[in-house]
Amino acid sequence: MSLFKFKHFNVNQLHVPQKVGTDAMVLGALVRGNFPNEILDVGTGCGVIALMLAQKFPHGKVTGIDIDKQAVVQAQENFDAANFPNHFDALHKNYLAYRPSVQFDLIVSNPPYFNSKMPSADQQRSLARHEDSMSVQELINHSANLLSQEGELWLIVPAERTESLILNHLQLNLHFTQRIKIFGKPNRHVRDVLTFSKKKIKAMSESTFTIRDEEGKYTETYKNVTKEFHYNTL
Repeated sequence: MSLFKFKHFNVNQLHVPQKVGTDAMVLGALVRGNFPNEILDVGTGCGVIALMLAQKFPHGKVTGIDIDKQAVVQAQENFDAANFPNHFDALHKNYLAYRPSVQFDLIVSNPPYFNSKMPSADQQRSLARHEDSMSVQELINHSANLLSQEGELWLIVPAERTESLILNHLQLNLHFTQRIKIFGKPNRHVRDVLTFSKKKIKAMSESTFTIRDEEGKYTETYKNVTKEFHYNTL
């Protein structure tokens, strides 16, 4: 499916390796911010999360950055087609070499998280899925340089990766503030939405979010959180 329809915008994803999926929908829907003026989507792909953030924060300037040139072209086309008042930029850059003139109030990323060296047969897809070009730890530490003093970094990662990040927290330049445990179904912990900031807090808050019930139907919680994004009523 090259065109993915949302309630208030459409996303053409014909020329990107990673198509719109549940991870992007969950992360984009769960992100909260204190009226951010400067917003950055790292590994923007077709620009879906950037557009979800633009819908949430209509006064924010939204920048999407990706190492894949075709993805950046696709993202810019989707930004231009959206009927949102935001100013958008799509940048073809390596995030770790990115040195913007502004600081960001909100940085969001659905990053590549496979840390094996087994490449996909499709080189473009492999780059989008594997950490060879940027590890999650590198993403976090570089984001510390780009965040405003009150800014936050939001990520979605596989659940098993969170424990490694917690164990190695002394090597991170940002502090954990929140962990939302994402359950595909009850008792099936598959992902974590993590929040980081420059400010150290006494204890990281934890909560849970379940996508489907035992019968495979979307939970009321999921439907309520995503209702302003899904094109069709769930």
